[in-house]
Amino acid sequence: MPSFESPALYIDFARLPPPKVIEEIKYEDLLTVYKQQVLAKNPRLAAALNLEQSPTNVILEAEAYGEMIVRERINSAAKACMLPFATGSDLEVIGARFNVSRMAGELDPRLRRRIQLSMESYTTAGSPGSYIFHSLSTSTDVRDATAVTERGTGRVIVTIMANGANPVPSAALIDAIYDRLMSDGIKPLTDDISVLPVIKIPTDIQANITLYPGPDASLVISDINKALTSLRNRVTQIGMDLKRSAVIAALTQEGVQNVDIDFSDINVGTNGVVWINSASVNVSNTREE
Repeated sequence: MPSFESPALYIDFARLPPPKVIEEIKYEDLLTVYKQQVLAKNPRLAAALNLEQSPTNVILEAEAYGEMIVRERINSAAKACMLPFATGSDLEVIGARFNVSRMAGELDPRLRRRIQLSMESYTTAGSPGSYIFHSLSTSTDVRDATAVTERGTGRVIVTIMANGANPVPSAALIDAIYDRLMSDGIKPLTDDISVLPVIKIPTDIQANITLYPGPDASLVISDINKALTSLRNRVTQIGMDLKRSAVIAALTQEGVQNVDIDFSDINVGTNGVVWINSASVNVSNTREE
């Protein structure tokens, strides 16, 4: 669950405005500029520019295309220097600035998240981001982690969610994370740390839908399945609730006239995760025209 006291935990890179340094490139605009420059220097070439296959046009088209490739390369180079866009070895170089290296088998999104959290690890007060960073840095088997404190007690509860088909981590993984968090240089002296497995809250989605006349039912079901997969990916994090409204929104794709579903809100705390076991969608009817 995001902590709005810590920017590293809730800034969503996907919601940031596009950087101004990333230029929008249009081939036709570049070609127009080249033609205008030629006409400004030699107006007598106007007739040649009106002939699509004239040597003048062919040369200008090649020049415009070449400039488009160069500008795109500049865009790519600029993105490679930015954490939200860098991938592969470019991302690893950014990580090196923060003393964060790629773990064996670690994919870019996970490494990017750890780099984003890494500044939290320098705190001497035991921020939530610090505990999450060190938990994720213990093993790539860790998918998510949260850290909450019982105010006035000094007790910190770190909840761990595992990768794979079962979000509940093994005892060995819990022990490894506990050992790391308790090591010198990481554990604040006054914190009483507990590392616990996430509580799995399983659920199934079963729905009947009514379609408008016309759309191919298989195409509608395909869109619904994609939306449900996206929803599952969004809520499969510690502390994320699954609301009835979100399920209905995923089911109401183009061509769906009505959704009939028996589903109640699932609210979880800071130590639980909603786990959608299955989703079954049946086309029960087609509305008459």
